[in-house]
Amino acid sequence: MTRERVETLADALLVGLFVFVVSLPLVTAHAAFGAGCAVLRGGLPVGRFWSSLRVRWVPGVVFGVLWAVLVVDVVLVVTVLPAPLPVRGAVLLASAAFGALLLDQARLGWRGALKLRAPRPMLMAALVVAGVLVWALPPLALVIAGPLALAAESTREG
Repeated sequence: MTRERVETLADALLVGLFVFVVSLPLVTAHAAFGAGCAVLRGGLPVGRFWSSLRVRWVPGVVFGVLWAVLVVDVVLVVTVLPAPLPVRGAVLLASAAFGALLLDQARLGWRGALKLRAPRPMLMAALVVAGVLVWALPPLALVIAGPLALAAESTREG
């Protein structure tokens, strides 16, 4: 690996830790993910994360409620509900699409969230992989938001 790639990985993991800490009150998760994307988008030093953090309460509450519904839905389908395999697959696919849409809207900010766009398949795949990694290794929940922010930024258009 080259030095630039290692630095990018280290920055993404540190941003993920910052996003986790700021997202502990669920209503600030939207702003935290947006700030993480801004830091990784601009090639800014990771220390600029705190200065780019702008908490807006209304999008934060909406994002928090929708994300909680998404997580509960996935947990119920995977563990509790007796559904056939195609139904489980369809619900997981829909949840991945909805989660990718939420992450993309958080990356765009509250004004960008007013423009609905189709979720990107690569971001959906990154979200599924992140979910599997956190399920297999729960301590990764501390830093997984950074690689997700990096995936959201790498799949953006233009």
